[in-house]
Amino acid sequence: MSNRGSDINTIARVRAICGSRSLLTLGARLAWRSDVGRPSAQPAYVLLAFGAMARLARSGVRVERDLAEPEIWAFARRMLADTAKASGLDVPAPAAAPPRWDHWRWARDHHLATDDGLGQLAREFPAAAAELALQIGLCRPDAPGSFTHPDTEQCIYGDGTLVRPLYQPPVTHTVTQDDGTTRIMYPHPRTGELCAEPVQRFDPDLQPHHGRLGPVLTHGYVAWHARGPAPYQRVVLAAAHIPAPGQEAATSVRLAGDVYRHLGKGIKAAIYDGAMHGVHIEEIMRRYGWLVLAKTPEAINEGVSLIVNKSGKRARSYPLGTVTHQAAAGVCAHQLAAIDGAVVELGLDDTGDPVVTANLERGPIKRSRRSGGQYYFNVAYKVPCRTEPFTTWLSPHPGKSTDLTRPHNLRIINQSDPDFARLYGLRNDSENFHSNLKRTMLVNRQMSLGWRRGLLDIYCFAVLNNALTEQRAREAAAAPTRARGLRAVSASTR
Repeated sequence: MSNRGSDINTIARVRAICGSRSLLTLGARLAWRSDVGRPSAQPAYVLLAFGAMARLARSGVRVERDLAEPEIWAFARRMLADTAKASGLDVPAPAAAPPRWDHWRWARDHHLATDDGLGQLAREFPAAAAELALQIGLCRPDAPGSFTHPDTEQCIYGDGTLVRPLYQPPVTHTVTQDDGTTRIMYPHPRTGELCAEPVQRFDPDLQPHHGRLGPVLTHGYVAWHARGPAPYQRVVLAAAHIPAPGQEAATSVRLAGDVYRHLGKGIKAAIYDGAMHGVHIEEIMRRYGWLVLAKTPEAINEGVSLIVNKSGKRARSYPLGTVTHQAAAGVCAHQLAAIDGAVVELGLDDTGDPVVTANLERGPIKRSRRSGGQYYFNVAYKVPCRTEPFTTWLSPHPGKSTDLTRPHNLRIINQSDPDFARLYGLRNDSENFHSNLKRTMLVNRQMSLGWRRGLLDIYCFAVLNNALTEQRAREAAAAPTRARGLRAVSASTR
């Protein structure tokens, strides 16, 4: 495997899948019992590897045809068995016959894509992913870095994506009945007759999500990731389906709890886009103790007023109150406010209108934990007083007041902060994950009916992604040993 993704051929990716300890660990935890009927022909980890290969080949039937070649299946079977032995996993050996499409379909429909199966995946996948993240040095509690200046390897980032269905949504008509109630009817595509159910095949789980091009009937998913500085160091930590339109941020906050259970002590910040508002930011800070980096929406209408900033433009400000300090000439007062998440000092111009007189520089960030288990942040800001500069501490939390918009308007690491520019670029990698995910589908459309099967496809792609990361880590660990061996051989031949 080289640094360039295009240089990693199919065999190298299959080798990464079959040599993935995290895949086998996850598959071993997903084992199911067959109390009735013939037992499964393949262990659960083999079928999970089949699902990951289906994302690689974009077709389960194509994987079946490839594995039907005796040499290919012998190679994959040997690698799976060797990986299980090296990992110390007590799992059944792969069957002599290769897995087939109907084996995967049975496991998908009866176990993996059910509510129980997805619940088991939601519990076990973050644990296996966290082990991999720690292995390559991500989210380690003993790593250098602080809340004042978080390190990129102690940050997680996430985003949501919309995946279009394979089949077009059916045409609907709203019919008003005699009693005044309405009912959804479906016209027949040829005769035009209104039917109670669609005639053609369709996805019954579609929901009207709002994307960049407006409302569309589709599926929504979210995922959290972490990554290192080198290529192929992204680790997919958790994934989930958005249960209802407008619930992306709330789903991401809940999903972050799965990451927190395994990596919470090693994470300093969570990075997301503008979908996260004050209520979500406050919940992550209080419940998980992480900073949140998210872009501030252009229009903030709650609890704000228009102010003239230093560039002469009108901006929306959020009042933070007055801070005082004892100077040589007496008590000195300064009026503070937040504009676009940043703390500024306000003054009056010649006409008596409020204007921004100074942008406050952020100092240290402190985190404490209350007796109830919730976290609490305080941030130091340097006030450039003409008489005597001083430092004041502000909290982004509402506190005892009922002003719940404070976490939305006062951002600890806002868009003008140098650390924001350094860290926020991580979130763009989630767009790369979504783009590569859709390339494994048919014309960027979900190849399975229903959100449950669609979420399973995302888990399989996440397994493939993490397997490549794990393979790169094994190669990096083996490189010094290989180099020493080559030097020894070279010395013996001289």
